[in-house]
Amino acid sequence: MKYLNKTVEYIKKKHSNRDQDKDEFVSVIGAMANNDKVKEMKNFNHHSYTSCFEHSLHVSYYNYKICKRLGWDAKASAKAGLLHDMFLYDWHGYKPQSGERLHGFEHPLKSLKNARSCFHITEKEGDIISKHMFPLTITPPKYKETYVIILTDKFCSACEVMDRLSKKKAKIHNKNLKAMGRK
Repeated sequence: MKYLNKTVEYIKKKHSNRDQDKDEFVSVIGAMANNDKVKEMKNFNHHSYTSCFEHSLHVSYYNYKICKRLGWDAKASAKAGLLHDMFLYDWHGYKPQSGERLHGFEHPLKSLKNARSCFHITEKEGDIISKHMFPLTITPPKYKETYVIILTDKFCSACEVMDRLSKKKAKIHNKNLKAMGRK
């Protein structure tokens, strides 16, 4: 019984910590997330069924959690994560302008420019935003927090794409079941 009580207390503490982390995360990015320019990201599909805003929110949250756990700059990571894809156009049909490279190479600096037009961006936050596509961006990151976003961005993107594929597969499966009279 004593073990069970300790386990329950441990679980309660972990949930309490999660709630504190959530509150702190919201206090860090809340005002930025409500900015009209940032909210424009909701208008652009990014990966599968995920808007650019949703994707950036996912990346921001994972950046925050990982950096906080490591004792690194969680606030800068959260802010930069929210703004890292603030390029504000639909990249799926985007045609590079004369002298421009493909979207994957160009959008980090466009995002940084848009972020700077709305917010004070520190050197570290700028590094995180502008180099989140490393090694495409060639210049290596200057800050350890930038390496976190490189990984969280890829992880979130993969999850978002896999979510679409699993939904598509489930839809086909349900259609087949219905055709066989099993549903």
